[in-house]
Amino acid sequence: MPWYEAVGLVSLICFLFAFIHSLCVTSTIKNLTKRLFGETFVKAFYRFLYVCFSFVTTIGAIYLIMQIPDVYIFRGPTWFRWLMHGIQVLGLVIGILSLNAGKPFEFVGIAQAVRYITRREVKGDEEGITGDRLVKTGLYGIVRHPMYLAGIMIFTFEPNITRNWLTVSVLADIYFIIGAFIEERRLIKRFGDEYIQYMKEVPRFIPKRIFGMKLSLP
Repeated sequence: MPWYEAVGLVSLICFLFAFIHSLCVTSTIKNLTKRLFGETFVKAFYRFLYVCFSFVTTIGAIYLIMQIPDVYIFRGPTWFRWLMHGIQVLGLVIGILSLNAGKPFEFVGIAQAVRYITRREVKGDEEGITGDRLVKTGLYGIVRHPMYLAGIMIFTFEPNITRNWLTVSVLADIYFIIGAFIEERRLIKRFGDEYIQYMKEVPRFIPKRIFGMKLSLP
């Protein structure tokens, strides 16, 4: 298969994946679901069903991409691969810690579903999220988007670079960056001046200080 066909197919799968996932978090789809199943259903189950859908479609996208012929572009020496994998593990740790900084069971929708099934109780926003304060401590006091940063680190620092992986990595990084800007607009609407001030104090991705130590950046 010519390289442009392979890159085109990988890009198409990634674009469809991103489009479907982005569509599912829009107010249009949520409001449609409310009209079909009711507001209570959306608050209790929408988040959990979205996470399950995301998992299934992620597996499907990975499977389809793996069926496309691929070639290696670069494979570094052993020490380089260990270094890059170390950065990826750090990214994974950052992702887990940033998830735990909030309410992880609400983030994946389990808490909302259990709350409704066991107590017939719904609360919080349209997805049942009950957090009403801006998290600015821990990793969120170092960068504004630690989860997106984690994704960028995991995708970007893969040492065994193939043509298909490079395509996925570039598109994933763009998706994370755009997602950060979109999320900031949503959080400004929700928290107003508090989030604007937070934006002034904490960088988006590249930390200015870690554990109180200021980093010297150019």
